[in-house]
Amino acid sequence: MIELKRLKLINWHNFENVTFDCARLTYMIGVNAVGKTTILDAIRYCLTTNRNFNALGNKKSGRTLQGSVHAKQRGENAYRRPGHTVAYIGAEFWDSVKRTPFVIAVRVESEGPMQELHPGDQTWYLSEDGCTLEQLPFIDPKTGAPSAKEDFKPATGRLSYTRSPSEARDRICRALGIGRASSPLGKKFNEVFQMGTSMDEIPNFREFLYQYILPQPELDLDALQGDRLELENLHAVLAEAQTRANALEEIVDFGREAAEKQTQTLVNRGAALLARAAADGSEQTVWQEHLDAGRRQLEQLNARYADAKNAEAEARRAYLSAHGAASASGEGRALDALTEELSRRKTALDTAACKAEKAESALARTQSLLAVLRRSGFAAGIKAEELTADTLPQLTAWLSAQEKPLEEAYFAARQNTAALQKEQAGKRAELDAVSGGKWVYPHGDAATRVRDAVNAELKSRGMQPDAKIFCELLNVEDESWQDCVEACLGDRRFDILVPPAHYEAAKSAFVALKDKVGPISLLDTPGIRKANRRADKYGPDSLAAQVSSENPLAAQYAQTILGRIVCCDTPDTLEQHPDSATRDLLRHHPFRLERLRTPQRYIGLDARRARAGVLAAELEALGENARAAAQTEQNLKAAYNQYQTLLRGTALDELAALWDARAALTAAQNAVTEQEAKLTECRENPLLQQLYKEEEAREAAWEAARAAVEQTGGDIRVCQKQIASCEAEQKKAGETARQSADAARSFFAAHPLVEPLARTRMLALAPADKPRAAAQAAEKAQAKLDDALAVYLTGTLEPAQKAYNEHYVCDYPLGLAGLDQYRAQHESLVRIDLERYAARLEQAQRDCKDRFRKDILFRMKDDIFNARRQFRELNKVMEQLTYGEEVYRFELEPSRDPQLAAFYQVIVDKGNQQMTEGDSLDNLAATADPAYERQVDELMEKIMADVDENTRARQEGRTGGVTLSDYVDYRTYLDYDIKVTNRVTGQQAYLSRVSRDSSGGENQAPFYVAICASLLQIYEKSENSIRLVLLDEAFSKMTSDRIRPMMELFRRLQLQVLLISTVEKSTAIQPYCDITYSIVRHGDANAIAPFVRLAAE
Repeated sequence: MIELKRLKLINWHNFENVTFDCARLTYMIGVNAVGKTTILDAIRYCLTTNRNFNALGNKKSGRTLQGSVHAKQRGENAYRRPGHTVAYIGAEFWDSVKRTPFVIAVRVESEGPMQELHPGDQTWYLSEDGCTLEQLPFIDPKTGAPSAKEDFKPATGRLSYTRSPSEARDRICRALGIGRASSPLGKKFNEVFQMGTSMDEIPNFREFLYQYILPQPELDLDALQGDRLELENLHAVLAEAQTRANALEEIVDFGREAAEKQTQTLVNRGAALLARAAADGSEQTVWQEHLDAGRRQLEQLNARYADAKNAEAEARRAYLSAHGAASASGEGRALDALTEELSRRKTALDTAACKAEKAESALARTQSLLAVLRRSGFAAGIKAEELTADTLPQLTAWLSAQEKPLEEAYFAARQNTAALQKEQAGKRAELDAVSGGKWVYPHGDAATRVRDAVNAELKSRGMQPDAKIFCELLNVEDESWQDCVEACLGDRRFDILVPPAHYEAAKSAFVALKDKVGPISLLDTPGIRKANRRADKYGPDSLAAQVSSENPLAAQYAQTILGRIVCCDTPDTLEQHPDSATRDLLRHHPFRLERLRTPQRYIGLDARRARAGVLAAELEALGENARAAAQTEQNLKAAYNQYQTLLRGTALDELAALWDARAALTAAQNAVTEQEAKLTECRENPLLQQLYKEEEAREAAWEAARAAVEQTGGDIRVCQKQIASCEAEQKKAGETARQSADAARSFFAAHPLVEPLARTRMLALAPADKPRAAAQAAEKAQAKLDDALAVYLTGTLEPAQKAYNEHYVCDYPLGLAGLDQYRAQHESLVRIDLERYAARLEQAQRDCKDRFRKDILFRMKDDIFNARRQFRELNKVMEQLTYGEEVYRFELEPSRDPQLAAFYQVIVDKGNQQMTEGDSLDNLAATADPAYERQVDELMEKIMADVDENTRARQEGRTGGVTLSDYVDYRTYLDYDIKVTNRVTGQQAYLSRVSRDSSGGENQAPFYVAICASLLQIYEKSENSIRLVLLDEAFSKMTSDRIRPMMELFRRLQLQVLLISTVEKSTAIQPYCDITYSIVRHGDANAIAPFVRLAAE
């Protein structure tokens, strides 16, 4: 037998460094929450590597490995050892067969309670035979701290170690006599030994069996889950393919509708082309008829024109004969001479009138110039209306003398206008600045320039740019004295003031400006500060009393300048003081009286407002002056331009000829009048009048004949134009008819099937003899049909195609052009892909059911048969165990739940047989019972619902707390009970019935017996192994009379038991135990000491 002899805990929960002996029956007592259970955690962790402490004992405790290493306290994130910590657990065993000790230990190193442990942070150690706890250096003798990993080795002998939990379990199981950890016995040991044995956490018998007796089913659901995922994927693929086919079918339907609309547009367009060709052909015929009629009319007009020409020639001969007779007479010859002379005199009159007009124009221009000059201040001594040939030289001399004065006056006016505009711009800029809260100071704003330069220098040195202009820091208390204050200060108002600490920096900037500072000064503020300490105090009647400032230096400087000036209400008292002044700007100096000039105000907000008002008024006055100056400039410019034009031209020379031109015009007019009188007298001769009447009659006849010729010629020209127009229109109509016929032929060559429909459509639109009406009706309908087709394409077909292309990443053409590709894709999907996907889905469903039969259904049958075999073996052990007068036996049978019972029969049915690699559902189909297969399908659906939920949970990251339901757990299909037999009376009862009427203690006893039997099944398989049982919260609901038989059973079975309970059970437990310890809290650490019961007094 291998027996636990001693246990060492270093930095384990609240145990700093404790070592205690263990006997056959070891009993540990302590109050609740003192840390008793952590001792069992340490043993189980050391021997099984299991870190899941919450499954041991109290599942709600929240105990963890790192919580034990860092000593987790009750407060949130409260730890006694929050930093880097090393913990050791050492267990010393005694092998009674080999009669030698050995040690199993584990070392844990953690950086912090919230830090994950790395693989190398846990190390398990197994000593050679003969090693005890004292021979291992758990504590470094130099530092008193837990030993480093490299220092943990015995002085003599060998200490093997591993950082692999699985390898550690294997070595420990073999050392404890269990065998390999991977063997069925080793697996059972690690399952049963590491389970908690606190009966308070076991609500019923089934839960007890699940924890301690029957193993959890080991089902490989990954492949089945993979099949289900494959099914889901295939369903999705099939659904997606169907969705795609539906989308393509919709596009094909839309395309069919669009094709019908396109056919309608083509038929109508063909009808329009046919009707238009027919209409254009008839139009050519009409123009040919017009051309023929025009040619016939031209022949008639040509004949009429020949007759008119002959008549006109005859009338001309008669006129020339009559005219010759009149001209050959003496009276006729005299009349011709008078007429010729009148013509010469009229020509002379026209020449004289032209010269006079030119001279009069020169006079008008001269008069205009004199008027302009007079308005511009240049008045001649001679009036224009009084000008004569004698006074013209005087006027000419005066005009010649005005060129330079006029030029000087014009350029002076230009300069004046520019100056006023510049002044106006300056005032406007100052007004904008003042209105915006910024002063524009005198001397070109020198004060602002100096202040900005000083502030720039201060800023460059990392100082506060706090230079100020002196007047900006002042206020005048009594406004009536402001003019006097500002006049006395003068330009000193614009001096620059800085804090004394900044004076040297400001001085360097001031000096660098040289003469750009103008009259502006930089105040010596350090000097002002020194002077302030010894400055005289001036009375309330001084001018300085009228000035205040929040800046002490500014106030002191103002007092220095104005302090000696005494304010006088009247001039009478001025001489009573060496330096005095009045409100109205009288200033008395020693031996001198002066009148100060009214200053521009710069102190205070009111000064700024007043300045803005003054500037506004000045701007208004300047505007008036600038407008007047501009008008004067325009007048002088006009005068100067006219002057240059007149004197540089010939106007004065033309003006000099005015009076001679007037005389010549009068003479020419008189000569014409005289000649017209002579011609009238000659024409009154009776014989001459008779001859001229005959001539006039012949002339009128000739004129009428010429008019007839002209009329007929005009008619001919009109007819010729009409014929030319008809020829052009006939040619144009012929070309149009040819183009229309060609367009129709080309259209029907491209769409041959449309022509019969188009001819039918044309006849339906209008009668055959009215092709133009048919063409107009078709062309009018064409626009609507084109619009309807375009709207359908862009609003219905193409959006569906575009959506398909985007969703399925295609680049098929849009519109009717790509319809064949969509149709081919649809046919391929429907006839090939959908059928292939459906076949794959059907095969996947068969494969999934095939795997379910192999991996789940038969495995559950096998697990049920194994459970029955395990209970038979367990009952063989339990028959040898007596608890007082009672013997226990496990009973199990199919579940009494109707549905579970039905599924149980499905599972254990002979049809549920092991399928080999070559078997499949297809092979079983011939012999399968349809009713049985339906039950299999129903069970599969129940289980696969759980499989699907687990798959979804894993995909969503919900791994914690996701377990399979009862349908996949073979233990669900069985009902369990314990038969209790009284050996003395022979009475039998079942625990399920007794538990309803008995106390909790009676219900717990069989559980403890079953635990012993389960462990004995493991321990008795080996000739030499541990027989250790760990009981937490032992016998919590059992009375003393029920506890005593259990303690006797432990003795009889030669089990090594380590019990933990509260002190209330000690009376019944302690008498049977070899060692009893009390676990107590000592400060913030736990201590273990022998338990001593004090005798009652």
